[in-house]
Amino acid sequence: MIPSGAVAPLFRRNMLAAATVVALAILGIRFFQYQILKHDEFQLYAEKNSIRSIRMPAPRGLLLDRNGQFLVTNRPYYGLAVVPAEVRGSLEQLRGLSRYIDLTPEEITARIGAVRGVYEQYQSLLLYDDLSFTQISQIEEHRLEFPGIFFLDRTIRHYPSRARATHVIGYLRSLSAEDMIKYKDRGYRPGEQIGAVGLERYLEDRLRGQDGYRYHLVDNLLRDLGSLPNKPPQPARPGEAVALAIDINLQALAEQLFEDRRGAMLMMDPGTGEILAYVSAPDYVLEPFTGSIPVSLWEQWRNNPDKLLLNRPINGLYPPGSTFKLLAAAVAQAYNLIGQEDTLSCAGRYFFGDRYFRCNVLAGHGAVNMEQAIAQSCNIYFYQLIQRIGFDRWREIVLLFGFGEPTGIEVPQESAGLVPSRPYMDRKYADVGWTAGHMLNLVLGQGDILVTPLQLARMTAAIANRGYLVRPTLLHRPPGAAPEGRLIELPDAVWDNLQAAMYQVVYGFRGTGFRAKVPGGRIYGKTGTAQNPHGDGHSWFTGYIVAPGGERAVLTLLVEQGGLGSRLAASLAATVFDHYLNQYLPRQDQDLAQVP
Repeated sequence: MIPSGAVAPLFRRNMLAAATVVALAILGIRFFQYQILKHDEFQLYAEKNSIRSIRMPAPRGLLLDRNGQFLVTNRPYYGLAVVPAEVRGSLEQLRGLSRYIDLTPEEITARIGAVRGVYEQYQSLLLYDDLSFTQISQIEEHRLEFPGIFFLDRTIRHYPSRARATHVIGYLRSLSAEDMIKYKDRGYRPGEQIGAVGLERYLEDRLRGQDGYRYHLVDNLLRDLGSLPNKPPQPARPGEAVALAIDINLQALAEQLFEDRRGAMLMMDPGTGEILAYVSAPDYVLEPFTGSIPVSLWEQWRNNPDKLLLNRPINGLYPPGSTFKLLAAAVAQAYNLIGQEDTLSCAGRYFFGDRYFRCNVLAGHGAVNMEQAIAQSCNIYFYQLIQRIGFDRWREIVLLFGFGEPTGIEVPQESAGLVPSRPYMDRKYADVGWTAGHMLNLVLGQGDILVTPLQLARMTAAIANRGYLVRPTLLHRPPGAAPEGRLIELPDAVWDNLQAAMYQVVYGFRGTGFRAKVPGGRIYGKTGTAQNPHGDGHSWFTGYIVAPGGERAVLTLLVEQGGLGSRLAASLAATVFDHYLNQYLPRQDQDLAQVP
């Protein structure tokens, strides 16, 4: 018989033994689960803790001109990166990087701390751009002092061409934290660059490429121990190489002509809509956009009184001046409002309402028919003609030629211009009312009409095409590809007469565009001088050339505050036409490199 005092210790001993057995059984079961059943899963966890995948950004696609010459390429570029989740405990040590890079300790911790999302915490963060060889060597020498850092080697934009084509190409910008909400699902990472404007933006999906990865071993202190021989890297796939319609030599000439000038120039193949040259002057250099742009430089460009960032061919809005007389002539003929040989008298001034309106020739042109009125740019002929046309018919023809709407060129954010409607005029002139006197301004391309240089170039191409309103393009079209556009249905005689009148502008008696003529080709044109409340008028020339072999090119020039279009703009046009005939066309017959 067990004494009663010994029962309690025996019971506790048995309970302890039972608890120990149960605990060991549980541990054994868990050990079996972890070591046997979940072996592969935990092996993967272990690899994730010891293997770092380093993204290799894909080289961005190249941009070439129509002959295969490089406009935009890439150059090697090295950055310093961290994974924010891995360095949260070593921020104090990383502040010491300020000895080797142009960031303060506070800026280093702020950049890492700014990454908030759980997903972004485990993605690589570019801490510093464009490391020099000296900086790389210094950081590498002290690498053990900075756990969690690694180098990113990638490429950035390089501009080897003598033609800048700034507003065509556009530039890249770094994604902000706010941008990641929009772009994260498309595989973008914080700090990655994306096309911001121009073709860099329009062609983003084609130029971006697909990133690759390489795998490095890290120890428990997050120190990089090098690549893994048994885990080969996944190579990046470069973006697509894209051929543009631009010709580098034509582009460089046009940019040279606009040095120290403000304005725009476009040269277009009217058959395909391809833009051979595209100038917005003044412009800026693209090299600073390969990395972080200093705020001071950006502010300097943005606040420049010459509006360097304004893309004038598609966003500059100007009165078209006398170039719009062509549209009045077209609608008057289409509705048989006046005969081609019927004359109207010009005495140098025209009394209408309660005031005199003057012609561009103070002594007047005498009796002129339509062709002569266009060639000599007689204002008074068109003052009388617009009264037969009326507002609604005038607006109809303007819209028919594509004004008041974007042309559809690939550069984003194109302006539509302004074609006034009756409700618009009623609202604007509600206090005093608008009268037929306003039409005298509109028929001369003044007053409430605003167009872009590209819209005017497309109008000229439609005349050269006898009614086909082509969609302009900055991309090189494959041979035989059908152009995009729509047909303006007017009688054949309208196109015959418009082309004949534009020929007389250059070659006829008192033709205002005589300075645009060059030997070897037939030139058709129209000059214009658009009034400018801030100084001298804007100088316009728009026209096209037909080479002996039948090749054609449209040219539209605008020089802000350039004075009479018959002088400066027409003279510049002659230089471009001469280059087209004697240098551009012969080069097209050479055995050029195959364009990708």
